[in-house]
Order: sequence, then C-alpha cells, then structure tokens
Amino acid sequence: MSAERAARWDLEERCAFLATTRLFERLSPGALHGLAARLSTVRVARGRSIFAAGDPAVALYVLATGRVKIVQETEDGREVILRVIGPGELFGAAGGWGEPVYPAGAVALETTTVLRLRAAGFTALVASSPEFAMAVVRELGDRLREAEARIRELQTERVERRIARTLLRLANKTGTKTAEGIELGLPLSRQDLAELAGTTLSTASRILSAWDERGLIVAGRERVVLRRPHGLVAIADELPLDRGATG
Repeated sequence: MSAERAARWDLEERCAFLATTRLFERLSPGALHGLAARLSTVRVARGRSIFAAGDPAVALYVLATGRVKIVQETEDGREVILRVIGPGELFGAAGGWGEPVYPAGAVALETTTVLRLRAAGFTALVASSPEFAMAVVRELGDRLREAEARIRELQTERVERRIARTLLRLANKTGTKTAEGIELGLPLSRQDLAELAGTTLSTASRILSAWDERGLIVAGRERVVLRRPHGLVAIADELPLDRGATG
C-alpha cells in the first residue's frame, strides 16, 4: 500500500468513531470493542493509492477522515470515477466477499485516515458475531437499493435529472459552503461528471454550460459550485419551477 503509517488511534477512540457510522451504529459496546481491536490506522497522503485494481484483496477499509475515490481504468488508459467515499463508509470489501483481487482502485482525494481490517478478520467476525453479521447484511441491503436506484435512473430518467442528482449527491458528501454557494470538495472534470451521471461528455458539457448561464451553478474546469441548490432539486424532482433550467 502506498501510504504513511499514522499513530494509532487508541481503542476507545476507534470504538467511539465506529459507533457514529451507519454500518456499525447498532452494535453493542462489546461487539464494537471486538471490531475496534482488529483495526489498524493508516494515514494516506492526497493523491496516493490505497489499493489498485488487480491487487490481492487482503483487507477492507472504513474511511475515518478525508475523501476517497473508487476508480477504474478504461482500455485506453483513462481513469473513470465509480464512486466517492465519505467518512464512515466501508470500501474495498471484495476480499470479505471472497474475491481474490480488488475489481477497482482507491485513491485519496485529500489527506485521509482509514481504518484497515484484514479480510480474514472480517470473515471471522461475521462468523462469530451475529450483531456484526446483521450490520453487514443491512449495509449490503442499503448498497443494493442504491445500486438499483442508480440503474433505474440510468434507464428511465432524463439526463438533466441524472446530472442534477449527481451534483446534489456530491454536494451532500463533499460540499463546503462558500460565498458563491456550495462548492464540491473535489476536483471533477466534465468527463468525470458525465461518467458519474451515465451520459456523454458533449451532453454533460451542454447542460452544465446552460446551468452556468442561468446562474444555477458555477462550472469551472475542475471546479463546480452550486449557486442555487434548490433549483437543482427542482430539476432532479421534475418540479415546475425549473422545467426550463437547461435552456
């Protein structure tokens, strides 16, 4: 792993953090303690790889601080962002499901702290702790619903709605309030946004430029600010207010 080892959080700090995450918040103090005892803390510098596609899937990760992008390389060598991970989320879980290698890579978007759990330790916890197994089942259910919703969006929704939903999701995960509006907390090209929304670069560029002209967003080269988030919500939900938002 291309990462810098950090001073370990003590056991109580790891327990306290895990109790705030969606995946582990329902675990008993005893189950949390058992999980926290198996975790190691790793500090990752911005732009460094946590693991690459094809690496042996020997560990799983919970993001403690920072942001991580899950990426895959196309046949022509271009990087495609599949997902953006926020604090408290599990990622790199392929080894826990029995996969030998990671199907995609993970890269720190900023200086990041991750909690690392060996795949064998994960499997042992699932087998020995019904509480932990149920927490994992709930997480898988949530992930499945999210995936189904994404597929439904791609199959049935107009591209304007998909792009609006993509921007709102990213703002919710990475957004920071500024004088201009809510700025996305990671550099994303129009190609990145097009891929996240399941559309072409030309279509995404046309829509983003139209929204910029209307004052809904500020669309820079790798910078996006939501100036009127309520307008994007109206587009995402197909409300009358912004039916003509894309011009």
